[in-house]
Amino acid sequence: MSPVKAVIVDDESDNVKTLELLIKKYCPDVTVEAIFTEPKAALKALPKLACDILFLDIEMPEMNGFELLKKLKKFEGSVVFVTAHSNYAVRAFKFSALDYILKPIDVTDLRQAIEKHQKNHAAAPDMDMMKQLLSNIELLSNPKANKLSVSTQEGIEILTLSDVDYMKAERSYTLIKRQGKNDLMVSKPLKDFEEMLPTTKFMRIHDSYLINLDKVVRYLRQDGGYAVMHDGSEILISRGRKDEFIRYLQV
Repeated sequence: MSPVKAVIVDDESDNVKTLELLIKKYCPDVTVEAIFTEPKAALKALPKLACDILFLDIEMPEMNGFELLKKLKKFEGSVVFVTAHSNYAVRAFKFSALDYILKPIDVTDLRQAIEKHQKNHAAAPDMDMMKQLLSNIELLSNPKANKLSVSTQEGIEILTLSDVDYMKAERSYTLIKRQGKNDLMVSKPLKDFEEMLPTTKFMRIHDSYLINLDKVVRYLRQDGGYAVMHDGSEILISRGRKDEFIRYLQV
């Protein structure tokens, strides 16, 4: 593999020492060129440094990792976010497709992040993707949130969840049906949406369908069972998911 020059930015010195030690011990192709425990110092120095991978902490005082990247100019390396965030944020990271590793750092995750860079020479993350990530972290951490950001061919679309009737699997894509708005085709599998959306509002009733429970108007028993949506659509309920759906109706 090609040699990699890394820079670490993290305000907690113990985390910095641990990451540096793991890199030296398990990643012989990587050289740590610089370490910063103050984001402002990193912001000033990074444009002048040779850096292939920036290991960037998210939660830092004065300036978090996202704010640092927004202000950073002339940086063409790839970024691996280092986070101690809980499970909801991890789900948002996976949905956004940005690279991350969790604290405490696992050696396998670290190696995979570096190998991904060596194979793909990934570019710096798109700022729109980071906005999408922040929006979706808010969705997962706030039960009252009603927005989901998704990437489309045209850009970033902000979905109002109460507008969504249902989602349908189209191979590795997902078709999103919305009330009074155009359909959306998104290049993510239905499973990704199932993991992101609140289970109090959305239910996977079939391998091919994820429905908005607020849009269900009746249940039909015929042919194994159908959920009838407010627009008249009849969506087949799979045998293994019917009991869960009926329990919801009876609450």
